[in-house]
Amino acid sequence: MNWFKPFGILYLPVKAEGYLISLLAVVFMIPVCTAVIRNGHSVSDDLYQIFVYGTCIAFWWKWVAEKTSIKKT
Repeated sequence: MNWFKPFGILYLPVKAEGYLISLLAVVFMIPVCTAVIRNGHSVSDDLYQIFVYGTCIAFWWKWVAEKTSIKKT
């Protein structure tokens, strides 16, 4: 189950499942960002709200990438 490959501090998808997980992360953030920007009152307000969702999805994506990556020996 090697969906990702370590590339420095990042992970690159190498299988269809890795690309699907990455695509799901991006697709989840698109309506979040549009809703926050549409309803926001200022740029800093928008950034604070996007930060919460962005960090959650980034930690989830990184956890999946670490668990399904090619292990260095």
